Amino acid sequence: MKNKVVELKAILNEEGLSSGYSFRGKIRQISNGEIRVIQLKDFIDEYAAIGNECYLISADKIKPKYYLENGDILFIAKGTNNYALVFTAIDDIPTIASSALFVIKVNKEVADPHYVAWYINQNPVQNYLKTNETGTYVTSINKATVVHIPIKLPSLDLQKQIARLAQLHIKEKQLTAKITNLKESLITNQLLNTL
Repeated sequence: MKNKVVELKAILNEEGLSSGYSFRGKIRQISNGEIRVIQLKDFIDEYAAIGNECYLISADKIKPKYYLENGDILFIAKGTNNYALVFTAIDDIPTIASSALFVIKVNKEVADPHYVAWYINQNPVQNYLKTNETGTYVTSINKATVVHIPIKLPSLDLQKQIARLAQLHIKEKQLTAKITNLKESLITNQLLNTL
């Protein structure tokens, strides 16, 4: 029972899996926009975070059903980097995902979103996705493939522990990269000052 494998569809809540908002044409930034849009370009730190450069758009025609909630998993459906991360609001501005992303809503009574996102990013699922991608020039993962993602599902407590450790590991990698960059600029400046 401890390490049962289930398909993603078995742990979705009633809202389940949906595509992000499909725009007609290019997404244009509006300085006084009321809604934030997460696009592929906004994924940073090796797809582990969302950057601060998200576009703001007009709220016209965007239904609240597209608004992201804390704990929603954003899955990159287009391109070669099919990773997942958990959405966390940074302020009160409603946020939506673009159509290059799937929004996965899990039943939090059986699955921890941070664990599920972490597991999707691991080799067993990444290999499954690679063998099921479609398209030649720009590859993509379809909805049927996503709902059948095999998820190893331990107890909820163990899921939370794994997710916590994984998040700490990501933070450590980010801090290490920051320290390395600061050291490099410090040494460069000291060397330049000796000239």
